[in-house]
Parts: sequence; C-alpha cells; structure tokens
Amino acid sequence: MRLLTVGDVTVDLFLALPDLPERGGDAHTDQVFLRAGGSAANVAVVATALGLPAALVGAVGQDPMGEWAIEALRASGVEISLLQRRPEAPTTLIVIMVSPDGERTMISGRGASRFAVLEERARSLARQAAFFHLSGYTLLEESPLFWTAMALLEEARQAGCFCSLDPGPPAARMAREAVFRALPLIDVLLLGEAEAEDLFGPNPTLAFEPADRPRWVLVKQGEHGCRLLGREGEDLSIPAFRIQTVDTTGAGDAFDAGFLTGLARGLRPTAAALLGNAAGAIACTTWGVIGAFPGRPAVRRLLENALADPAWDRWRSALEEALALAQRAPLSDRAGCP
Repeated sequence: MRLLTVGDVTVDLFLALPDLPERGGDAHTDQVFLRAGGSAANVAVVATALGLPAALVGAVGQDPMGEWAIEALRASGVEISLLQRRPEAPTTLIVIMVSPDGERTMISGRGASRFAVLEERARSLARQAAFFHLSGYTLLEESPLFWTAMALLEEARQAGCFCSLDPGPPAARMAREAVFRALPLIDVLLLGEAEAEDLFGPNPTLAFEPADRPRWVLVKQGEHGCRLLGREGEDLSIPAFRIQTVDTTGAGDAFDAGFLTGLARGLRPTAAALLGNAAGAIACTTWGVIGAFPGRPAVRRLLENALADPAWDRWRSALEEALALAQRAPLSDRAGCP
C-alpha cells in the first residue's frame, strides 16, 4: 500500500444558499447534495483517482449512514478494510452551507469518528506504507482516535515512511499543543493561510525550528495558489489555475492528495505543488469530493490548457512533469520514499 491516511469518515449534507439565515430565521434551497466525506477520506479518494493506491483508518457508526459512507469509499477505489463500525455514537455528520461564490460554512457533529481504536492490522500497514497522512481532526481531543493516530504516526516514522500532516483550522486554533507534538515526526506540513497564522504568526518558516523536521511546508492560498517553503531556504509562490468555482469543500484535501501523489511518483516538489494546485482547482468544480471528483482526465485537461497559455511559460517544465504523471498508468507496487 502506497498511502495510509488517518482521520474522520463523515456524511456531508450540502445546502446551496444565497445567504446564511439570521438567528431565528430560515432559508430555502432546491440544491441539496449528499456525499461521503472527511478530510482524510477525501485525501485517500483523490490520491487513488490520481493513481496512488490509498487505505483509510477511521470509524463510522453502526447505522445506515455509516454503511452508505463505506460503500461510497469502496466505489472510489479506497482500501476500506481498516474502517471500523463503532457502537458508541452515530456516524459523523456535517452540514455544509455553500454560498454562491463557493465558500462553505460547516456545522459538525463529531460522532463515531473519534472512537476509532488502534488495531494491529493498521499498525502493520503503517509500517509498510510508503506515505502516511494525518488529518488534524484526529488531534482535536484526547479520544481513542487521537491515541490511534499518534501511535500510527510513530509507527510510520520508525519505519521510515514519508509523513504528512494537515492540521486544518480547528486543530490550529484549539489543539496547538497536539499539532506541535506531532510536528517533529512530520516530513511535510500542509497549511491553509489561516492555520499558518494561528500556528506561526506571519512567519511559517518557524515550523522548521528547532527540530530537524519538517522538510517542506506548503501554505495553501486559495485563488492565489500556494507557497512552497523548504528547510534549505526554498521559497516559491506557485500560481493557481483559473476555474469556475462551485464549492470549495475538500479543495485543500485534494491539494494534499495531489502534492503527495506527485512526490510518490517522483516529481520535483515544485511540480508536485503544481499538481496539488490542479487537483484542488478541479475539486472546486463539483459538490464535494467523494463520488464527485472528476479524476485524472479533468486534471490532465487543466494542465494541457495551462501549457498552451503563454502566461504559464515560466512554469512550463514543472507543468510538463505534472502532465506526464497525469498521463501515466496508476501505481500498483510500492516504491521508496523521497
């Protein structure tokens, strides 16, 4: 198995709204969508779609919603044998209200996700995987999921696996101590601008002090692309692709998957970041990710269009690298870590 992800498994209810209702008011929409979701689940699905086999550690409730989410993940090609059905709570549910510009507001019920326990099968895969990705939602509270995630991160690190963490806004605000506890075990830290500010103020290079990890910090900047920072002093601003935004939910997760897939398949970090930008952009063109992400053909077309645009000439070499990956067959065997 090339990529192992750990985090929430959710059912997401999308509501397209012209405006959020005021307190005590109500709102109406004729656009309602139901998707399986969860940050780690989204990463696994997009990585699989881009050609990097992925497995997911998480939990759902013993209820129809959980079975539905598992079937959606199975249909997306993710390895689901490590998903648990827990009796302690219903499947995690998120209501996502999306405004006309694609921005989303979320209300989450944590549910069964936080009760995922440590199993020997997961330990074994953590030792075998080439890449390990941790969602910051695992760090929000000292739950069974938290201890499972930290134990698997340590297993992966000891086995020489390439490890990544995306804290997400809640953990960056409410679980900073847990994020900094994980940081010395991480090779790449994936942040939105708000998380970078919450954790490191105006200087995200503070993530490189004082430990010898991470090697890379990626700051996702939405319509402005991303910033690639390296421990050796690298600092590049990599542009975004222009698309018609429908819904931004999961775009950051798709970016993570694109970047990790690029590294796993031998791209230079600059080209991997461009692939991340492309995957994140394509994720914005649909409602949600799981069961909706358009896959490698859409990413390939986006990269081809950029190559034909003189405005992208500075990035031609990296674009050609990313496009060559998008045209290759998916991986089926394990390769070494970068």
